[in-house]
Amino acid sequence: MDVDLDAAYEAYLQRFRETHGDKPDGAFVKFDRHMVQKLAREPFEPRLRHYLELHTTCKQMLSTGATINDAVVLEFHEAAAWLAIEAPDMMSMFSGEMGDPKVATGKTRG
Repeated sequence: MDVDLDAAYEAYLQRFRETHGDKPDGAFVKFDRHMVQKLAREPFEPRLRHYLELHTTCKQMLSTGATINDAVVLEFHEAAAWLAIEAPDMMSMFSGEMGDPKVATGKTRG
């Protein structure tokens, strides 16, 4: 997926502010069940790439009828938490807006 990293980071900052208010980079916050840090621009990119890879992998697995174990589900939820995205349950995530990688990349705005 071709990603505008600047737009994705701005979308992340907006989601983070809406959820946790203004915090300095590196501040720890609890998102769902996960303790995460507010990401500066540089560490944001690998976190975004990891989320997008997990999203693609899970979608492929579900499309083949494969089952996804709890460890993969937990890793996906943690990857989403680092991007200030509340991940829905694995089976419904691909039909809903929050599971859409466009949310993580900031492409949902018109």
